[in-house]
Amino acid sequence: MYRMGHIRAMKRQESGFASPPAEATGQHLGALVRQARVARNWTMAELAERARVSLATLKRIEGGSLSTSLGAWLAVFERVGLMSRLAELRDPVSEALLNETRAKRPRGRSAKSDLDF
Repeated sequence: MYRMGHIRAMKRQESGFASPPAEATGQHLGALVRQARVARNWTMAELAERARVSLATLKRIEGGSLSTSLGAWLAVFERVGLMSRLAELRDPVSEALLNETRAKRPRGRSAKSDLDF
């Protein structure tokens, strides 16, 4: 626990908000980072420095921590060459729904242009 003024607040734990699939994905992504780092023969300290994150943050990332900021994850992904894989992500369901919504929208100007005021 930590203090905020005179109010006590508990730090939120990942298990309190993350589903098991989300936790498993965090573990998988952390393992990918570790694998990429080891393949480059970098120490954790070297990767942390290259990604401009603290060693503690890198340890949390490699451990799959979901409470680590997305910015830190992206900085590390960029340094180990995994950023392009994220850029390839697509959501065909959302794209199809968006295209369907666009198709239903009326096109052009409305017929109200004949009103003189």
